[in-house]
Amino acid sequence: MPVDKPAYFVLLADFVTTEDGSGLVHQAPAFGAEDMEMAKQYDLPILLTVQPDGTFIPEITPWRGIFVKDADPLIIKDLDARGLLFRAGTLVHTYPFCWRCKTPLLYYARESWYIRTSAKRDRLVELNKTINWVPEHIKNGRFGNWLENNIDWSLSRERYWGTPLPVWECENQSCKHRECVGSVAELSEKSAGT
Repeated sequence: MPVDKPAYFVLLADFVTTEDGSGLVHQAPAFGAEDMEMAKQYDLPILLTVQPDGTFIPEITPWRGIFVKDADPLIIKDLDARGLLFRAGTLVHTYPFCWRCKTPLLYYARESWYIRTSAKRDRLVELNKTINWVPEHIKNGRFGNWLENNIDWSLSRERYWGTPLPVWECENQSCKHRECVGSVAELSEKSAGT
């Protein structure tokens, strides 16, 4: 896909090592948290080249409509034919798979609503110290570590972990007025006239 800003250069990152793979990795900001952070830090373009079903978008030729993992050998063959392939091979490294069907999982950037829990991190850590945890090691262990490394909480996750949000947004592109309904009674009242 064409890009509107510099995108092709090498960066150093501490999450890439020779201990787990080749030591080199491409950045796909729309498909990974570390990649997105690098994109923000270095003003990289964010290209959403894959549809929610894991297939390439129509603009990605000649692999449009092909599941991304099925396209790997085709992409390698194309790079080789164009003289752009340094080496092809297989490296074993960790990758997330669905525990049910054993298919590869794809990270995918989605619009989401967040609660800015990071703004309260220090207070959360402080209050955690006042709690009598049983077992005690949770206070400064698993839960304490989670609080200290707190990031903003995605409230509107989709699919299996979805949280239905009672927020309605005007479909008019110039308006986008949002309204949050606070109770079933309020929803009944607002829908009585429709």
